[in-house]
Amino acid sequence: MSHTETVSPPSTHYALNRRGYGTHQAIAARVRPGSRILDVGCASGYVMGYLRDVKGCEGIGIEQDPAAAHQARLAGFSVVEDGAERGMAVAASDGPFDHIVFGDVLEHMVDPGPVLAGSRDLLHSDGTVIVSLPNVVSLRARMRLASGVWRYEDSGIFDRTHLRFFTVSTGRNFVIECGFRISHETFVGPLTFLGGHRLLALTALRPGLLGNQMVFELRPAG
Repeated sequence: MSHTETVSPPSTHYALNRRGYGTHQAIAARVRPGSRILDVGCASGYVMGYLRDVKGCEGIGIEQDPAAAHQARLAGFSVVEDGAERGMAVAASDGPFDHIVFGDVLEHMVDPGPVLAGSRDLLHSDGTVIVSLPNVVSLRARMRLASGVWRYEDSGIFDRTHLRFFTVSTGRNFVIECGFRISHETFVGPLTFLGGHRLLALTALRPGLLGNQMVFELRPAG
């Protein structure tokens, strides 16, 4: 296994979040209408489809799971069927991109740093990278750990295919070490799932506790 290779989750079972305000809505909020997107780890193309429907975006995906890549193509998207690092090298010929999205994918990699750092070369001069990462010390996770339980699940923070784990602090440090500055942060969790975007500000008061996931908008540093 190479240092950027992933352990593939069953990508075809992932779907667009429709429970209040979650990661997918937070990603879409940072995307400019009519922009060109590279969705790394696009699964069946549900995020690209959402961005196409609500923002009029054009999407290209990278997905190494053949069944999921097939579904994304059926949805009308061009898909590079490969791992992230090799897929980005192929997709570079279709760039540069306005936004590159890593939606809950970096934590599945042995060493995601080189992949994230390499995405800078595929951006327009005013482009952004949008990253979502799970917070392993959110309230739910803390309660589970405090009770002495670490049980892997099919999705979520305890996804059995997660190879890397982040807190808000280590997530920030990780993206900065990859050569980016954080231009915007969004934290979603139980409050936003139930109460929508109006509870984003409350969640941001205690993101390490109330945020199940963090969404960073990134721009190249320097």
